[in-house]
Amino acid sequence: MTGPGRRGEPAVMLLCDYSLRYLGGAQTAFVRQARSLAAQGWTVVVVAPDADVLGGTPHIVPVAPAVRGTLPGLDLPILGPVTRLTALLDALIDRHGVQALIVHSEFALAAAALAAGADRGVPVLHTVHTFFWRAPRMLSPLAPAVGWFHRGLTGIPAAARYRGSTPINNALRGMTLRVALRADAVLSPSAHQAQALRQAGVEHARAFSNVSEPLAPAPPPPDDEPLSLLWAARFAPEKRLDVALDAVRLVGQTLGAGRVHLHVAGGEARPLPDVTFHGRVPGDEVARLVAASHAVLITSLGFDNQPMIALEAFTRARPVLVTDPVLRDEFGAAAVGTPAPDAAGLAASLVQAVRDRDLLRRAGQAALEYAQQRQPDRHAAALQVVIRAARQR
Repeated sequence: MTGPGRRGEPAVMLLCDYSLRYLGGAQTAFVRQARSLAAQGWTVVVVAPDADVLGGTPHIVPVAPAVRGTLPGLDLPILGPVTRLTALLDALIDRHGVQALIVHSEFALAAAALAAGADRGVPVLHTVHTFFWRAPRMLSPLAPAVGWFHRGLTGIPAAARYRGSTPINNALRGMTLRVALRADAVLSPSAHQAQALRQAGVEHARAFSNVSEPLAPAPPPPDDEPLSLLWAARFAPEKRLDVALDAVRLVGQTLGAGRVHLHVAGGEARPLPDVTFHGRVPGDEVARLVAASHAVLITSLGFDNQPMIALEAFTRARPVLVTDPVLRDEFGAAAVGTPAPDAAGLAASLVQAVRDRDLLRRAGQAALEYAQQRQPDRHAAALQVVIRAARQR
């Protein structure tokens, strides 16, 4: 694929409704993709609130639409009307010779991308970071308001409905469906989410991994104890930090204190034995904590798609311990699963890892192989194939 970008490299536009200064998984994946494509020589027009965080990066053109406010609770920036955003995107497509629009969200910019793609005959690729939206059942009476809000924000009719969960979850997942059904290609970083999307009616959804960082050689973890583990995620109920903390407590009761030590990145500290809370830390500090660990813990259940912390671990030949059997199957030999998704099940796996260090070493080698398949050059080549197919669609 060639086009009128600098020296004939591909030119694409990446769009995200979320602030890039909030380091969630979607933002991390978005920023990493922008930088990796630019490093391959692509021209990348980045349209997002706070796009200036990518300013100064060669081959990246940051464009930050005006923010009119922020939706309380979700920290979602409210951007201008879709018609104005569409006009902005139309102009950027013409100016930079953009050949594909890659959307990483489901709100106003996503709707504008769909409209601009139709205006200019440019394919729209929708990267779905979570189809597994989840909210407390007690909020189900608000489900109609979710559809009303999304329709008002995007102008997309609320015709597509999801019926596989609670009313509030169905309404939230319906937002994803309404964008995905209109996109020319739908990319899911995981196979299990792609399957869920197809079952919901998005027949052209396909698995397409997030891009891994360039391989970062890390020294092997120490042979002596304690077994060092890292938990790094949002302090949110669906991430189930308490499962990790309870598991460490149970290991202490079984093996004695000091055999396992858990490092927690994010949130606020609690005084607990065999646990160090680091608070919210920047990305380079997370990378250092990964390299200093034997493995990374992921304790969510039925929620995560392809957690970016897993790619951080795999790049450094560190495996993940997962309580979700779906993620265990998704990551294959790079993951160590638990016999049950609760704290007792995780504790049993930790005790096994303490007693058999080869368990994590073997998984670490598979983790490195997983990351090798998702390096920036391979990601860019695979994306070219997807864009060609989308153009034909």
